[in-house]
Amino acid sequence: MTGISYPKPTQKVSKVSNEVLEIITDEFIDILRRKPGTEIFDWSTKKDYHGFEKTLIRKEILQPFIERYNLEPEALEISIVLIKSNYPGSVHVHPIAHALCPILGEAEGFPNPVNAYALVEENWSPVSELDSMGMAAGKDKWFPISAGVRVYNPTNVAHGFSVQGEGQCYFVCIQSPNIDQATHDDWVPAKVN
Repeated sequence: MTGISYPKPTQKVSKVSNEVLEIITDEFIDILRRKPGTEIFDWSTKKDYHGFEKTLIRKEILQPFIERYNLEPEALEISIVLIKSNYPGSVHVHPIAHALCPILGEAEGFPNPVNAYALVEENWSPVSELDSMGMAAGKDKWFPISAGVRVYNPTNVAHGFSVQGEGQCYFVCIQSPNIDQATHDDWVPAKVN
């Protein structure tokens, strides 16, 4: 934990600030480095989400963050994402949420990323899910990512992750508010202009 305390707002928060998102990320990575993934992630929640594997953290790990920062339950989601060999990437936008995605590696008990790329681009257009897939949707905006890199995905900005050829990439997605809700999927397929 960072040791920094913030006064709790009197009303529950529905979306955390960039600053608090950074602090939560620091605190969560500290937990991840001290405990095995089996104690942190709820593997029963693993699912395919727009072509990649996503698993939520255990409620007992998430709840202290909700309480400490006086958040609405839907204000924060923390998941681990795995993108595997030859995942072409899906360029997309979250019109409501923003996310900080630290790339995991050996320091956190996961393999270092191999042939992994990300993109973050403000200039985009909505397209079909099919047209959002692949390196072409991101044009020349893809950049290599390695363990320890943090990719910030602002609200309403196109972004994506890809593994080209053989490889893999694990990252944590710490987002506010939760994008994958029963009544709403805060996901718009996009392409870079």
